[in-house]
Amino acid sequence: MRRCALRLHAAAVPGMAWIATLNGGDVANFVNGYLPVVLLLTIILILPHIFYGVALHYEDRKTASDVQKSIIGRYFYYQLANIFITVTAGSILDSLGEIIEHPSNILAILGKSLPNVVGYFATFIMTKILAGLPITLLRVPALLRMVFIKVCFREKYLTQAELDESYYPRKYAQIWYGWEYPNLLLVIVICFVYSCISPIILPVGACFFLGSWLVYKNQILIAFNPLYESGGTMFPMACHRTLIGLVCGQLTLIGYSIMRLGFYQALVMFPLPLITVKMMDVFKTLYVVPGMCISVEQAVELDAAQKNVQSTFSPDVYRQPVLTETIVEPEIRMSYSESKGGRRAGQTTLEMVDDAKVVDSGKIV
Repeated sequence: MRRCALRLHAAAVPGMAWIATLNGGDVANFVNGYLPVVLLLTIILILPHIFYGVALHYEDRKTASDVQKSIIGRYFYYQLANIFITVTAGSILDSLGEIIEHPSNILAILGKSLPNVVGYFATFIMTKILAGLPITLLRVPALLRMVFIKVCFREKYLTQAELDESYYPRKYAQIWYGWEYPNLLLVIVICFVYSCISPIILPVGACFFLGSWLVYKNQILIAFNPLYESGGTMFPMACHRTLIGLVCGQLTLIGYSIMRLGFYQALVMFPLPLITVKMMDVFKTLYVVPGMCISVEQAVELDAAQKNVQSTFSPDVYRQPVLTETIVEPEIRMSYSESKGGRRAGQTTLEMVDDAKVVDSGKIV
C-alpha cells in the first residue's frame, strides 16, 4: 500500500514520473523502501530540540535533569504512538463502525495490521545500526566545529582556551538523556511487539544493542563529560517505560492470537498485562520511593565518620547568619598592664571563637 502511494505521488509531481522506470524500476523500489525510514528518522532528530525548547522556555523548568526527564517522557510516548497509530490508522478508519459496536475488535486490528509492517521496522532498526550509531560515534556537531575552526582560523593566532574549546567543546560533550534513552527504548518496544509475530526482528535488535554497547561505552568513557549529576533519576524512568513496552507487546500477542482464532490461548495470556502493570507498582514501592532517600544504615555510617556532629538540629541552620545574630554588649578594650592574664585571656577568647566557628559551620550562607 505504501509503495503504491509513493508511486502515485511521484507520478503526480510534474517531471518525476521517470523515477518509476529508471533502471528497470530498481531505483523506485529503493526509494519506496527507504524514503519513509529517512523521513521518520528526520522527524525523530528534530523533535528532541522542540521538546527541549518547550521544557526550558515555555514550562520554565529550573534544572537540567528535570528538562531531560520531560524530554524523555514526551519523546518516548511520541515514538510509541508512531508505532501503533501510524501502522493501524488505515485499518482503524476502515473498521471504525465495527470498533464502536464491538470495542474488543481493537486487539484483532492490532494483530492484523502489525505483521504487515514488520519489514518496515526491521529496515528502520538496520538504518539505525548502519547510520545512527556511526553518527553518534563521530559526534558530527563537534567534528564540524573543529573542521570549521581549522579551515577558517590559524591556530597560532588562537589562545589556549580557544584551542581547548575547539578540540574539546563542553557543549557537545554532554549526554542528552532525553535523546538517547527514547531511541534505545524505541528499539526495545519494537522487539517486544514483533518478536512474537516475526522472530526475525530479534537478531536485528540484538545487533543494534551490541553496536550500541560498543559505541556508548566508548563515548561515556572517553568523549562525554557531563556537567551535572542527577543521582540516577533517569534509570527508574527507563525501567518503567521498558515495562510499558512489554505491556504493548503482550497486548499485541493477545490480539494476534484472537486473529488466528486462538481464543483459549488469548484467555490464558490475558492476565499477563495485568501482572506487568502490578509489578510496575511493586517496583516503584520497593525501589523507586526508597531510592529517593538515604538509607538508615548509610546515615549512621556518615554520622559516625563525621566529627563534631551536633546532637540537636538548630532551627536557624537554613537562615542567613546576619539574621541569627543576637544582641551583644560591646567589648571594652583593656591594656596589657590592666590585665595580668591578658595573653591567657586572649587565648581563651580565640578558643571560644574557634568553638563558635565549629558550631556555626553547618550554617548555609
